Amino acid sequence: MKCDLTHAEFGKVCDVIVQRMGLYFAPERYEMLGRSLVAAANQFGFQNFNSFITWLLTKPLTREETGILASHLTISETYFWREPQVFEALTNTILPGLIHAKNDGNRNLRIWSAGCSTGEEPYSLAIALHKTIPQITGWNITIIGTDINPQAIKKAENAIYSEWSFRNTPPWLKNKYFIPLENQQFKIIPPIRKMVSFKCTNLNEESHKPVTDDLVDIIFCRNVLMYLTPEKISLAAQKFFNTLNEDGWFVVSSCELSSEVFPQFRAVNFPGAIFYKKRKDVFFNPSKSDTGIAMIPSENPGIHPDSFDISQIEFSIDREKHAPIEKPLLAEISPLYAPTPETEINTPDAVAVIRQLADKGMLSDALTQCNTAIDANKMAIGLYYLRASILQELGHSPEAIASLKQSVYIDHNFIMGHFTLASILIKQGHYKQATRYFQNVLELTKDLSGTDILPESDGLSALHIREIILTNMPKISTA
Repeated sequence: MKCDLTHAEFGKVCDVIVQRMGLYFAPERYEMLGRSLVAAANQFGFQNFNSFITWLLTKPLTREETGILASHLTISETYFWREPQVFEALTNTILPGLIHAKNDGNRNLRIWSAGCSTGEEPYSLAIALHKTIPQITGWNITIIGTDINPQAIKKAENAIYSEWSFRNTPPWLKNKYFIPLENQQFKIIPPIRKMVSFKCTNLNEESHKPVTDDLVDIIFCRNVLMYLTPEKISLAAQKFFNTLNEDGWFVVSSCELSSEVFPQFRAVNFPGAIFYKKRKDVFFNPSKSDTGIAMIPSENPGIHPDSFDISQIEFSIDREKHAPIEKPLLAEISPLYAPTPETEINTPDAVAVIRQLADKGMLSDALTQCNTAIDANKMAIGLYYLRASILQELGHSPEAIASLKQSVYIDHNFIMGHFTLASILIKQGHYKQATRYFQNVLELTKDLSGTDILPESDGLSALHIREIILTNMPKISTA
């Protein structure tokens, strides 16, 4: 069985998927969508693909059928303690602040993990609470994980994970909170398992109805909104706003950060992470601007460079118009000095020291150490990438760009160098240059396995980085 849909037929299928599930597939993702639809047709028992498409377009799906389809259309790309800077902000600042505010006898703490996939995120939140609250048994804690994919929810409830779920995860987490089983499987310990409940639900449904009867203190919704249409994002934002307590916190992934999308929240910066806090001075107005997203009218409903963080990606790629460009891109890179092999230092140790300094807020010292390490080993692209991150934190974007260009000069196949360069260039409004770098990422990842983890990416897989690029398509080529 194979997918032989025309572009127009794909469009009809996508309209139905958006209507029923809120999931958006841009034309650039039709090939991926076709493979998913073939897999779904097989599971539904169809022998003929066109018969399956006719059924999909004409028959109202039950909740169970919607769940089966969702299991093929969504990607479970997650692991424990993902984006550690987020959890550091949570355990060091957010949770202590909430606990202190509840010392008046109100010992209720509620957290919602929306789009929780196979459960790694809500269990990580339970572990964060266990680490932060000394006498946790005296608290009434509710952590609920929801996802549209019933198979993912079933695995989450089973609470057994393989080594893949611990990639880029600190060793203490697995050692302290999991019980080793046979065949390299690990089961979460009962006290943590009991803190979390799960529910199969669709953000596209009952947009104004909260997931619990009580307001919640924290909502995590990471790597979910980027798959929705602007209208569905707006409805989800309204749902989150209405579900949060007055001083509640809202967390999205770094590639979804945008003050235009969430104007009713106040962005709060932490080292390496940004949280949103529910604003007391804003009531939710469901009226939209021309973008269909923002609730506060925008003077320019097009692209807003100021809304981009270093990891934020919003752009479009026309594959026929913008073919991957390698030689011209290399020619424009003028490194501060030509890299030559030098006496190597212990790069992993140097990186650990530099990261420690940066985590403590000692950015100038971290930069000095990084420069010293680069002087001793001019071929270590990870050091250039790390230096760029520090320079970005210090607000020195031109120097960060120079450091990233040095990294891709040394190794043109360094995917995260191209990816981050494009992100910074978008923030500066250089959309054509950014598109070229994103095209290079697509070219460099096209032959990789979907599960391949990219160097210097904090656990990001090749499949997920392609999804980020191909999902977010606000037409920067015309900006």
